[in-house]
This record gives sequence, C-alpha cells and structure tokens, in this order.
Amino acid sequence: MTTEGTVPFTNDEWDAAITWDEYLAGVTKHVDLWRHHAEQAEVDEITRARLADLPGPRQVLILTEDWCGDAVRSVPVIVAACQAATDVEVRLLDITERSEVIERHLSKGAKAIPVAIVRDGDGNDLGWWGPRPAPLQAMLRRQLAEKGPPARDEIGKFYAPIMGWYKKDGGKTTL
Repeated sequence: MTTEGTVPFTNDEWDAAITWDEYLAGVTKHVDLWRHHAEQAEVDEITRARLADLPGPRQVLILTEDWCGDAVRSVPVIVAACQAATDVEVRLLDITERSEVIERHLSKGAKAIPVAIVRDGDGNDLGWWGPRPAPLQAMLRRQLAEKGPPARDEIGKFYAPIMGWYKKDGGKTTL
C-alpha cells in the first residue's frame, strides 16, 4: 500500500459511493464473472486476525468500473475482507462518474483500476492499493516490455496469462 503523493477522498466522494450490494445489482458488464467471484471470494484466517487487530474504524473506498478484468477478480476479495472485519466499511465509486478521484491515485502516471483507498475513523488517509497485486503487476510490465502493447485482435491472448495467474492465486496475494 502506498501513501506517497495522494490526497484523501472527501466526504462528498464517500457519500457518492455505493455499497457492494448496490454495485453488484448495477453491474452490466461481465455480470456472471462478478457474481461468480463474489460467491467464491474467501478470506483466510491470518487476514481475518489482522483485520480484527485494527486500532480503530476504517473506511475503504474502491475506485472501479464493471468492465475491468482486474477489478472483477480483485474487488470481490477486497470487499469480502472488509465485510469480514467488524470495524471496516467499504463503498465503491465508478470512476466514469467521479474521474477526479482517480486523477489523485495514478499508477506510474496512468489511470488504472481497481484502486482501494483506506482512511481511518478520523478521516486520515492511510494509503491505497492498486491496480493489481505486485507480482502480477511485475509480470504485466515484463510482458509489455518484451512484446509491447497488444494489437486489438491479440488482447485475449495477451491477457490470458494474467487471468490464469488470478485463477491460480485465488485472491491470496490481493489480501
């Protein structure tokens, strides 16, 4: 999680965000994948224990869009972890509606989702995570350096190893 160069989300942005149930009900892209990953999301006991030891309430704002393959695989497990904690509230914000929030949380200068921003009960920004687990991000960067960005007709082939990584990992590295 990083805290460098970020601006905390505002109460207005938090109030504009929606609950997980509302988000799932409004998904229009990859509906079956979202539901599948939501049903399959598991939180291990080590993560549960870490969340139980938090020194106070937390708010987690997830910046996302329903078309994003990384989001459909990461967001459900992040939400499951937040819901497993007694003092963590999670909401989701579609960046097409509030693009100024993602502008403050760029990944190497680029807009990339999902992003999970955490603040404490006093409204202090504690850091943010995204857009994907570090080992997967490194794999993607290597792939881009070796092959360059995929042509439109090669996107499926390009992303196949990434989706395979998510399937094998099962959300463990995200947690």
